[in-house]
Amino acid sequence: MATKEPTQKPPFKLKAQELKLTEQTNDYYLQPELVKCLGVDDIAAEVAALSTRQEDPEDIARILRQSMQRMMWYLSSGYSVSTPLGYFRPTAQGVFLESELNEALDRSRLELGVKYSMGEEMRQALEEADIAVTVTKAASGPQLYSVVSGQDAENPEAATRGEGTPVSAGQTCVIKGRNIKVGGTGEEIGVTLTRVDGDTHTTVFFPLNRLYPNTRTRVGFVMPADAPQGSVWSVTLCTQLANDGHYLLKKTRTVTMDTNFVVGEVSESIPDGEDDDDSGQGTFG
Repeated sequence: MATKEPTQKPPFKLKAQELKLTEQTNDYYLQPELVKCLGVDDIAAEVAALSTRQEDPEDIARILRQSMQRMMWYLSSGYSVSTPLGYFRPTAQGVFLESELNEALDRSRLELGVKYSMGEEMRQALEEADIAVTVTKAASGPQLYSVVSGQDAENPEAATRGEGTPVSAGQTCVIKGRNIKVGGTGEEIGVTLTRVDGDTHTTVFFPLNRLYPNTRTRVGFVMPADAPQGSVWSVTLCTQLANDGHYLLKKTRTVTMDTNFVVGEVSESIPDGEDDDDSGQGTFG
């Protein structure tokens, strides 16, 4: 039977990052500081701990999975679904000629999806959140802000207008940050992706020679072609370079991005400055 005690609700943590796009020197933008990615089993354990009927977490997890599977079945059959989290409705994108509509559709040109809108209970939960802000004004070393598609890295204005390009499997992605140029001589130098949803915990490592661009504010890699749509990933960067992007330190520096990114979704538009180092990977002895 369930023995886990109900947990105290932690504060909603926000990280204050220096805003580099304005002339002021004391302005910041706020970004949620992710605690962890919870799965069905985690939620089930919490529900069991709060229950007065002493249900087993395994039974709750089974019911949760069955409930969500039925939701997915209905959404993929053209229904909309309303829950305390919010309102979900199926969407379709694709352009076809009238003559093509009289025969089987080319599914490769049709993209089905689900749109989400926050529900009133979710809005109320956020209204009641206890906010805690961490200021990173004096932060040194690599700082990872976001992972975006290669197109959005080159055209950030499109993402700001709501016309961004999703991060996609088999396509170039770019880490946006500060002091993140990768370099050094150790085998651990590079970028590591870790899948955090589901139970696979797949990891993908990109060594230095597979990173392009590779500058102080942008580091690029090609997302694995078999990365599933909707999969959630964390990113960790390891470098031996100092903040100037040239000097080689005695020890490596490793940092993990506070937020995750999702394959098939447009990443948040994070303010950043112009890249002051376009020299690429460079040569290291």
